[in-house]
Amino acid sequence: MSTLFVGQSVKKRDGKAVGDWGGVLYFLFVPKPMEDASSMSSSLRVAIVGASGIGQHHARWYHLSGCDVVALVGTSEESCSRTSERLREYFGFEGRAYTCVEKMLDSERPDIVAVTSPYRLHYYHVLAALNSGAHVVCEKPMYWDEDKDPNVILSRSREMVDQAEISGRLLGVSAQYPAVVPSYKAFYEAHRGSWDALETISMEMEVKGRKGPKHFEEIWIDVGPHPLSLVIGFLPGGEIDFGTAKCRIEERQIVANFDYVVKGRRSRVEIVLRDIDEGKPVRRFGVNGFLVDWAGYADEQGIYRASLKHEDEEFHCNDFLHIFIEEFAKAVGGDGGSVLVNGRDGVLNQEYLIGLLRLSRGWA
Repeated sequence: MSTLFVGQSVKKRDGKAVGDWGGVLYFLFVPKPMEDASSMSSSLRVAIVGASGIGQHHARWYHLSGCDVVALVGTSEESCSRTSERLREYFGFEGRAYTCVEKMLDSERPDIVAVTSPYRLHYYHVLAALNSGAHVVCEKPMYWDEDKDPNVILSRSREMVDQAEISGRLLGVSAQYPAVVPSYKAFYEAHRGSWDALETISMEMEVKGRKGPKHFEEIWIDVGPHPLSLVIGFLPGGEIDFGTAKCRIEERQIVANFDYVVKGRRSRVEIVLRDIDEGKPVRRFGVNGFLVDWAGYADEQGIYRASLKHEDEEFHCNDFLHIFIEEFAKAVGGDGGSVLVNGRDGVLNQEYLIGLLRLSRGWA
């Protein structure tokens, strides 16, 4: 199997752009070229709170989006030193490291703060960043503390959104799968033609944690925001019909299904999540039975991209988090971007996450 890349000739077949070499057809998708940093939001100052995990990826994408990553916050001087060195290797990081969020905010005055700290700290770090005048991207889940009542979790999630709106600042939640919807739709339509109705949505996702296995509700809290965000992205303005919903939580697997209703039209949603110890994790999603396997790869420039594979055809696009962050930076900089998953979307995600979790406890 091969894939068509930029620079190869193409021809049309039934209105579709394809390459034809030796009778093998390849769908064409040309990723948007990386813009010169000077033409993007190069003046935006970005700080990463909790940069030793997923925060490192946030930092790289902000750098590639033309922003200036000026600071990171870690839990100790040792972790800050390790992460700073790693980011220097990645993209020449020259910012400062802190162990105190408030001190960093006061000293650096960042335009954007990426909150990638542990879930239970999101509420405090998001509010601190918003109150300092920064725009904020919060990692998923928006907020979670297993010691708090679910109603408190929802209340604090809504409070973050309210504060962003009062402050006149953008708040995004990096449950970033809606970023792939335009690329997936183009792939779908090139293969099947336009869709008039989404009768089914499915997602199967396996994870293999670098910090060890997750069990039971840990899997749902950590991974569940992704399929829920994808459903919201495919069908904006809809809602779960909880009367049709089931959710079963096992030690290493979660199975959830429900009807999602938009203007009276129903789509059946099936979600399967697993935590695995060995092998390559499955990451598969699609609508109306057109399923794609998603994988990441580094291109010739070393930039991480996404590949959507259906049978023997591939469709390439930018990494989902890359798209999300680039759009957010453009929106902050007034360059025409958008917040692909905003705070209100994040609260809706939390409501679904908690609603299905509650339902699981009554599974027969």
